[in-house]
Amino acid sequence: MKNRYFSAAVIAGVVLLAACGGGERKEGSGSRGGDAATELVIAFDGSPTNLDPRVGTDTYSGRIWDMTSSGLIRLTPSGEFVGDIAERWETPDDKTIIFHLKPNAKFQDGKPVRARDFKFTFDSMMAESFNSPKKSGYAAVASFEAPDDKTFIVRLKEPNAGIFDNFPYMLVPEGANAEEFARKPILAGAYKVSEYKTDERVVLDAFNEWVNGKPTVPRVTVRIVPDATTRVLELRRGGINFAINSVPLDQVQFFKDNTADFKVQTAPGGAYQYIAFNLRDPILKKKEVRQALAHAIDRQRIVRDLLHGYGSVTDTMFPPGHWARAEGLQTYAYDKNKAMQLLDQAGHRDPDGPQGPRMRFQLSFRTSEDAEANQQAEIMQQMLREVGVDLQIQRSEFGTFMEDVRNGRFQMFSLRRAGISDPDFYHTIFHSSSLAPTGQNRGYFINKRVDQLIEQGRSTFDREKRKAAYSEIQKILAEELPYISLYHRDNVAIMRKNVGGFEMYPSGFLLSVPKMTIQ
Repeated sequence: MKNRYFSAAVIAGVVLLAACGGGERKEGSGSRGGDAATELVIAFDGSPTNLDPRVGTDTYSGRIWDMTSSGLIRLTPSGEFVGDIAERWETPDDKTIIFHLKPNAKFQDGKPVRARDFKFTFDSMMAESFNSPKKSGYAAVASFEAPDDKTFIVRLKEPNAGIFDNFPYMLVPEGANAEEFARKPILAGAYKVSEYKTDERVVLDAFNEWVNGKPTVPRVTVRIVPDATTRVLELRRGGINFAINSVPLDQVQFFKDNTADFKVQTAPGGAYQYIAFNLRDPILKKKEVRQALAHAIDRQRIVRDLLHGYGSVTDTMFPPGHWARAEGLQTYAYDKNKAMQLLDQAGHRDPDGPQGPRMRFQLSFRTSEDAEANQQAEIMQQMLREVGVDLQIQRSEFGTFMEDVRNGRFQMFSLRRAGISDPDFYHTIFHSSSLAPTGQNRGYFINKRVDQLIEQGRSTFDREKRKAAYSEIQKILAEELPYISLYHRDNVAIMRKNVGGFEMYPSGFLLSVPKMTIQ
């Protein structure tokens, strides 16, 4: 095929994954008291689990890597991939990617970054003895090669354009010990981890020889404050000077009104909320029932009442502006009469009429103990009752909830994806080879045409061909409805008046922190 060359400017995607983004998120500690003029203090509502980028998968670890790790490539706010430690790359064919590394890249201990460090990173992670949940993201890779210090080659078993989604952050030095790197890694990003106390704080100090330029703020302290009320109070009194997506939405207006002390930045986000169905269930396997439930749920009201307007209803997992997003999809406006007609057509007539107490049938809805998740479930419970469906909410601790979801022990559940970058993520959640419990096709959706289109979309780097495949997939999913797409949640960043330079990313990334300022 024709040789195609890419400088550090283009390729695909919008949000994170294996190393970046599609992670699902679970819906009182002090700062060290550094100089307020030179320290950015960020609020997290949960603690990172593992700071080794080969291992961790949670959102909190990902946000630490935004500031501490560099990989081959990184995302821009518009969702394009650009060079990070790679200054350019080329794809001589659909199964070969050749990365050329920047000559001045260093690790935080001063040692130069070499291609064999990348080879070690990926080879060690893929080793049978290494315990990493990220291995599946590299299943299409045949080999990682380092022919010289500044050339790194990825050879694929089969074409897979979605592989680029797995290259941000992924770099540790040759010989890195996973046990040590879980808490105090030596990486190649803008900030070095100086201190990590689980459930308390992570202290980061600037690495002035970072390949992309000296960070502006010399120290960043991440305070882990699980209690929402405490986070708000600390932000008000100055113990925290920056927070993104961690302040309750009903509290945002206070900060908007107090313009003398605070700045608030809001923007449409990539975080995607959905309802999933178990298609093996005798009731839910009927498409008309799923469509009826979609018409019975007033998504606009949920955005208004639960999110206080900080979100937008969607019919697809891709936010506006994403290159793969299809428009003109079948939508499901709130319409109780339409919902009841579809339920009748599916053979579930109301036994005693709309005004009678008896329900058409009962469904269970699994959720965690998270307050917002429960509020959403209760809102939907009332909406479905109005069309004759008895929704029983089953609450459990998050770990138990996720274990049940992973193993298909549900009829319905709702979760939020932190953001989807490459549309090859459809292979993870809807391809018939990804059925639970070994994969994330948890609703057991099987559609031969969707399988064909997913394989077609990953088989080329040509974006126009990929877009055509993913547009057809979205049309089929909008009709078949294995998920009800609810909304994309807005990003809300709140900072003290003297904090500047923050650039919003669709998934709430902290990649702009090295260029932020405190005056």
